[in-house]
Amino acid sequence: MKKAGKIFTVKEIALGRKSFEARNQGHKSLRKAEYFSREILETLLKVEGCDGIRIYYGHAPENQEGEIDFSIVGNEQPRLFLVPVQIGDDGLGRDMKFKIDTTGEKDGEGEPGGAGGGLPCPNFCNP
Repeated sequence: MKKAGKIFTVKEIALGRKSFEARNQGHKSLRKAEYFSREILETLLKVEGCDGIRIYYGHAPENQEGEIDFSIVGNEQPRLFLVPVQIGDDGLGRDMKFKIDTTGEKDGEGEPGGAGGGLPCPNFCNP
């Protein structure tokens, strides 16, 4: 399994966050983060053969409550999507099939999938 990622100190993370905010000054509704519950992360990590999680940057339409709703046209906001990944014999990561429950695959036969719809910051943030 390929190791990816590193643990950073609170100070190092704060420096990265400050730099991001400084580069994006003036964007009042700037998304700074998105919270995903332990349950969602554990569900992805328990996918058989999962070696890690890939996080995709994206945009998705939101309803009035701020929930992702792909039936809406417009009102797209920056969102994160998490996908289980398996490292192949060639050392490359591939998005995996994701079963939402034991009754079948959410995205249909043979399609990769994942999670999204975390709670965005601002709104769900440290005070």
